[in-house]
Amino acid sequence: MKKILLFAAVVAALVACKKDEPKQVHAVTFHVPGLAVETEPMNGPRKATTPPLTDEEGNQMTDLIIWDGTTYLTRQQNTDPNFGTVTVMLTTGEHHLHFIATRSTELVYSDGVLRCESLRQTFGAHYDIDVTGGSDENVSLARITGLVEIKVEDEVPTGAANLNVHLSDYYKGIDPTTFNAVRSGEFEANINLAGRVGTSNNQWTLNILVPEYQISKDITYTLTATNTSSDVIGQATGTMPINSNTKTLLHGNLFTGTRSFLSLATSWGADINAPF
Repeated sequence: MKKILLFAAVVAALVACKKDEPKQVHAVTFHVPGLAVETEPMNGPRKATTPPLTDEEGNQMTDLIIWDGTTYLTRQQNTDPNFGTVTVMLTTGEHHLHFIATRSTELVYSDGVLRCESLRQTFGAHYDIDVTGGSDENVSLARITGLVEIKVEDEVPTGAANLNVHLSDYYKGIDPTTFNAVRSGEFEANINLAGRVGTSNNQWTLNILVPEYQISKDITYTLTATNTSSDVIGQATGTMPINSNTKTLLHGNLFTGTRSFLSLATSWGADINAPF
Protein backbone atom coordinates (compact mmCIF):
# COMPACT_ATOMS: atom_id res chain seq x y z
CA MET A 1 0.00 0.00 0.00
CA LYS A 2 2.84 2.39 0.89
CA LYS A 3 4.52 1.65 -2.47
CA ILE A 4 1.30 2.48 -4.33
CA LEU A 5 0.91 5.76 -2.44
CA LEU A 6 4.55 6.62 -3.05
CA PHE A 7 4.17 5.91 -6.80
CA ALA A 8 1.02 8.01 -6.96
CA ALA A 9 2.80 10.87 -5.20
CA VAL A 10 5.71 10.70 -7.69
CA VAL A 11 3.32 10.70 -10.68
CA ALA A 12 1.40 13.66 -9.22
CA ALA A 13 4.65 15.56 -8.70
CA LEU A 14 5.77 14.87 -12.27
CA VAL A 15 2.41 16.00 -13.65
CA ALA A 16 2.55 19.16 -11.56
CA CYS A 17 6.06 19.91 -12.79
CA LYS A 18 4.95 19.40 -16.38
CA LYS A 19 2.06 21.80 -15.91
CA ASP A 20 4.37 24.40 -14.46
CA GLU A 21 6.80 24.16 -17.36
CA PRO A 22 6.58 27.22 -19.62
CA LYS A 23 5.27 26.61 -23.15
CA GLN A 24 7.81 26.63 -25.90
CA VAL A 25 8.02 29.79 -27.98
CA HIS A 26 8.41 29.66 -31.76
CA ALA A 27 9.20 32.26 -34.39
CA VAL A 28 6.32 32.50 -36.87
CA THR A 29 6.67 34.70 -39.94
CA PHE A 30 3.62 36.15 -41.65
CA HIS A 31 3.71 37.41 -45.22
CA VAL A 32 1.05 39.81 -46.48
CA PRO A 33 2.15 40.10 -50.12
CA GLY A 34 -0.91 42.12 -51.15
CA LEU A 35 -4.40 43.07 -50.13
CA ALA A 36 -6.97 40.73 -51.62
CA VAL A 37 -9.59 42.74 -53.47
CA GLU A 38 -12.45 40.30 -53.77
CA THR A 39 -14.53 42.37 -56.18
CA GLU A 40 -13.67 44.70 -59.03
CA PRO A 41 -13.21 48.40 -58.30
CA MET A 42 -15.82 50.79 -59.67
CA ASN A 43 -13.53 51.98 -62.46
CA GLY A 44 -12.96 48.48 -63.79
CA PRO A 45 -10.61 45.57 -63.10
CA ARG A 46 -7.17 46.47 -61.86
CA LYS A 47 -4.40 44.58 -60.14
CA ALA A 48 -4.35 45.43 -56.45
CA THR A 49 -1.19 43.72 -55.34
CA THR A 50 1.52 45.87 -56.93
CA PRO A 51 3.24 47.32 -55.04
CA PRO A 52 2.55 45.20 -51.90
CA LEU A 53 0.05 46.39 -49.34
CA THR A 54 -1.75 48.89 -51.55
CA ASP A 55 -5.40 49.62 -52.24
CA GLU A 56 -6.78 49.34 -55.77
CA GLU A 57 -5.79 52.96 -56.47
CA GLY A 58 -2.15 52.20 -55.74
CA ASN A 59 -2.03 53.94 -52.35
CA GLN A 60 0.25 52.10 -49.96
CA MET A 61 -0.98 51.12 -46.52
CA THR A 62 0.93 52.85 -43.73
CA ASP A 63 0.35 50.42 -40.85
CA LEU A 64 0.05 46.67 -40.34
CA ILE A 65 -1.09 45.68 -36.85
CA ILE A 66 -1.54 42.19 -35.37
CA TRP A 67 -3.46 41.08 -32.27
CA ASP A 68 -3.28 37.67 -30.59
CA GLY A 69 -6.83 37.32 -29.32
CA THR A 70 -7.34 40.55 -27.40
CA THR A 71 -3.61 41.05 -26.84
CA TYR A 72 -1.91 43.77 -28.88
CA LEU A 73 0.97 41.89 -30.52
CA THR A 74 2.89 44.14 -32.88
CA ARG A 75 2.70 47.12 -35.24
CA GLN A 76 4.69 47.53 -38.44
CA GLN A 77 4.81 50.71 -40.52
CA ASN A 78 5.66 51.21 -44.16
CA THR A 79 8.88 52.97 -43.17
CA ASP A 80 10.10 49.72 -41.59
CA PRO A 81 12.24 47.28 -43.62
CA ASN A 82 10.31 44.44 -45.32
CA PHE A 83 6.91 46.04 -44.75
CA GLY A 84 4.33 43.29 -45.09
CA THR A 85 6.53 40.55 -43.62
CA VAL A 86 6.36 40.24 -39.84
CA THR A 87 7.99 37.71 -37.50
CA VAL A 88 6.40 37.23 -34.08
CA MET A 89 7.05 34.86 -31.19
CA LEU A 90 4.10 32.59 -30.42
CA THR A 91 3.75 29.86 -27.80
CA THR A 92 2.89 26.30 -28.73
CA GLY A 93 -0.85 25.85 -29.20
CA GLU A 94 -3.82 27.54 -30.82
CA HIS A 95 -3.87 31.27 -31.52
CA HIS A 96 -6.65 33.45 -32.88
CA LEU A 97 -4.90 36.29 -34.69
CA HIS A 98 -6.35 39.47 -36.15
CA PHE A 99 -4.62 41.52 -38.85
CA ILE A 100 -5.45 45.12 -39.79
CA ALA A 101 -3.72 47.14 -42.51
CA THR A 102 -4.75 50.75 -42.93
CA ARG A 103 -3.91 54.20 -44.25
CA SER A 104 -5.86 55.90 -41.46
CA THR A 105 -4.03 58.63 -39.56
CA GLU A 106 -3.15 59.11 -35.88
CA LEU A 107 -3.90 55.56 -34.77
CA VAL A 108 -4.43 54.91 -31.06
CA TYR A 109 -5.23 51.52 -29.51
CA SER A 110 -6.81 51.57 -26.04
CA ASP A 111 -9.55 49.73 -24.16
CA GLY A 112 -9.82 47.15 -26.93
CA VAL A 113 -10.57 49.70 -29.66
CA LEU A 114 -8.38 50.95 -32.49
CA ARG A 115 -9.22 54.60 -33.16
CA CYS A 116 -8.02 57.08 -35.74
CA GLU A 117 -8.28 60.77 -36.56
CA SER A 118 -8.94 60.43 -40.30
CA LEU A 119 -10.46 57.17 -41.55
CA ARG A 120 -9.08 55.83 -44.82
CA GLN A 121 -9.23 52.50 -46.59
CA THR A 122 -8.66 49.64 -44.18
CA PHE A 123 -8.20 45.92 -44.76
CA GLY A 124 -8.20 42.99 -42.34
CA ALA A 125 -8.28 39.25 -41.70
CA HIS A 126 -8.98 36.86 -38.83
CA TYR A 127 -6.44 34.04 -38.88
CA ASP A 128 -6.42 30.89 -36.72
CA ILE A 129 -3.18 28.97 -36.33
CA ASP A 130 -2.08 25.95 -34.28
CA VAL A 131 1.58 26.58 -33.52
CA THR A 132 3.76 23.47 -33.26
CA GLY A 133 7.02 25.06 -34.38
CA GLY A 134 8.45 27.83 -36.48
CA SER A 135 6.64 28.42 -39.76
CA ASP A 136 5.97 30.80 -42.64
CA GLU A 137 2.35 31.83 -43.21
CA ASN A 138 0.68 33.75 -46.05
CA VAL A 139 -2.25 35.96 -45.06
CA SER A 140 -4.70 37.60 -47.48
CA LEU A 141 -6.58 40.66 -46.27
CA ALA A 142 -9.97 41.90 -47.47
CA ARG A 143 -11.46 45.38 -47.35
CA ILE A 144 -13.18 46.30 -44.07
CA THR A 145 -14.19 49.84 -44.92
CA GLY A 146 -17.02 50.88 -47.20
CA LEU A 147 -17.36 54.10 -49.15
CA VAL A 148 -20.01 56.79 -49.50
CA GLU A 149 -19.81 58.50 -52.88
CA ILE A 150 -21.74 61.78 -53.14
CA LYS A 151 -22.36 63.16 -56.63
CA VAL A 152 -24.23 66.40 -57.31
CA GLU A 153 -25.24 66.04 -60.93
CA ASP A 154 -26.75 69.42 -61.73
CA GLU A 155 -24.84 72.66 -62.30
CA VAL A 156 -23.60 74.64 -59.34
CA PRO A 157 -25.32 78.04 -59.68
CA THR A 158 -23.79 81.49 -59.47
CA GLY A 159 -23.42 82.64 -55.87
CA ALA A 160 -23.09 79.15 -54.40
CA ALA A 161 -20.65 79.20 -51.49
CA ASN A 162 -20.85 76.12 -49.27
CA LEU A 163 -22.09 72.54 -49.17
CA ASN A 164 -22.70 71.11 -45.71
CA VAL A 165 -22.63 67.30 -45.46
CA HIS A 166 -24.19 65.86 -42.30
CA LEU A 167 -24.48 62.17 -41.35
CA SER A 168 -26.40 61.04 -38.28
CA ASP A 169 -23.82 58.38 -37.37
CA TYR A 170 -20.13 58.01 -38.05
CA TYR A 171 -17.70 55.32 -36.95
CA LYS A 172 -13.93 55.82 -36.67
CA GLY A 173 -13.09 53.17 -34.06
CA ILE A 174 -12.95 49.42 -34.59
CA ASP A 175 -12.83 46.31 -32.39
CA PRO A 176 -10.03 44.29 -34.01
CA THR A 177 -11.38 40.97 -32.71
CA THR A 178 -14.70 41.36 -34.58
CA PHE A 179 -14.15 44.24 -37.04
CA ASN A 180 -17.26 45.84 -35.56
CA ALA A 181 -17.04 49.63 -35.57
CA VAL A 182 -17.45 51.98 -32.61
CA ARG A 183 -19.52 55.13 -33.06
CA SER A 184 -17.60 58.39 -32.81
CA GLY A 185 -20.65 60.66 -33.10
CA GLU A 186 -22.22 62.53 -35.99
CA PHE A 187 -20.29 63.54 -39.10
CA GLU A 188 -20.23 67.05 -40.51
CA ALA A 189 -18.11 68.62 -43.22
CA ASN A 190 -18.26 71.89 -45.15
CA ILE A 191 -17.17 71.97 -48.79
CA ASN A 192 -16.34 75.19 -50.61
CA LEU A 193 -18.49 75.50 -53.76
CA ALA A 194 -17.21 78.87 -54.98
CA GLY A 195 -14.61 77.27 -57.21
CA ARG A 196 -17.17 74.88 -58.70
CA VAL A 197 -19.73 77.42 -59.94
CA GLY A 198 -20.85 76.54 -63.45
CA THR A 199 -19.71 72.92 -63.18
CA SER A 200 -21.78 69.77 -62.82
CA ASN A 201 -21.29 66.17 -61.71
CA ASN A 202 -19.20 67.24 -58.72
CA GLN A 203 -18.19 64.30 -56.59
CA TRP A 204 -16.88 63.65 -53.07
CA THR A 205 -16.10 60.40 -51.24
CA LEU A 206 -16.05 59.39 -47.59
CA ASN A 207 -14.67 56.17 -46.07
CA ILE A 208 -16.98 54.54 -43.53
CA LEU A 209 -17.11 51.65 -41.06
CA VAL A 210 -20.21 49.83 -39.86
CA PRO A 211 -21.19 48.85 -36.29
CA GLU A 212 -21.60 45.19 -37.27
CA TYR A 213 -19.08 44.00 -39.82
CA GLN A 214 -20.65 43.02 -43.15
CA ILE A 215 -24.15 43.89 -41.92
CA SER A 216 -25.84 46.83 -43.62
CA LYS A 217 -26.98 49.78 -41.52
CA ASP A 218 -29.16 52.75 -42.49
CA ILE A 219 -28.01 56.24 -41.53
CA THR A 220 -29.57 59.63 -42.15
CA TYR A 221 -27.90 62.14 -44.42
CA THR A 222 -28.55 65.84 -45.09
CA LEU A 223 -26.91 67.88 -47.82
CA THR A 224 -27.39 71.64 -47.56
CA ALA A 225 -26.05 74.14 -50.09
CA THR A 226 -25.93 77.83 -49.21
CA ASN A 227 -24.96 81.02 -51.05
CA THR A 228 -22.69 83.88 -50.02
CA SER A 229 -25.52 85.30 -47.89
CA SER A 230 -25.94 81.94 -46.09
CA ASP A 231 -29.34 81.40 -47.73
CA VAL A 232 -30.25 77.78 -48.50
CA ILE A 233 -30.21 77.27 -52.26
CA GLY A 234 -30.39 73.47 -52.34
CA GLN A 235 -31.07 70.67 -49.90
CA ALA A 236 -31.54 66.91 -49.88
CA THR A 237 -32.18 64.59 -46.95
CA GLY A 238 -33.04 60.95 -46.43
CA THR A 239 -31.60 57.62 -45.30
CA MET A 240 -28.98 55.51 -47.00
CA PRO A 241 -27.49 52.06 -46.35
CA ILE A 242 -23.81 51.60 -45.57
CA ASN A 243 -21.87 48.36 -45.44
CA SER A 244 -18.37 46.89 -45.43
CA ASN A 245 -16.57 46.53 -48.77
CA THR A 246 -19.48 48.35 -50.42
CA LYS A 247 -19.91 51.65 -52.20
CA THR A 248 -23.07 53.59 -51.43
CA LEU A 249 -23.81 55.86 -54.38
CA LEU A 250 -25.69 59.00 -53.40
CA HIS A 251 -26.46 61.13 -56.41
CA GLY A 252 -29.00 63.44 -57.98
CA ASN A 253 -29.90 67.08 -58.60
CA LEU A 254 -29.42 69.35 -55.61
CA PHE A 255 -30.27 72.75 -57.09
CA THR A 256 -33.01 71.84 -59.58
CA GLY A 257 -35.90 69.42 -59.90
CA THR A 258 -37.19 67.46 -56.92
CA ARG A 259 -33.91 67.76 -54.96
CA SER A 260 -34.38 64.23 -53.72
CA PHE A 261 -31.40 61.92 -53.93
CA LEU A 262 -31.43 58.25 -54.79
CA SER A 263 -29.16 56.07 -52.68
CA LEU A 264 -27.89 52.72 -53.88
CA ALA A 265 -25.86 50.19 -51.95
CA THR A 266 -23.79 48.41 -54.56
CA SER A 267 -21.09 45.83 -54.55
CA TRP A 268 -17.57 47.17 -54.89
CA GLY A 269 -17.74 45.57 -58.32
CA ALA A 270 -19.78 46.55 -61.36
CA ASP A 271 -21.57 49.89 -61.49
CA ILE A 272 -25.34 49.99 -61.16
CA ASN A 273 -26.81 53.00 -62.91
CA ALA A 274 -30.30 54.04 -61.85
CA PRO A 275 -31.09 57.52 -63.22
CA PHE A 276 -34.14 59.39 -62.05
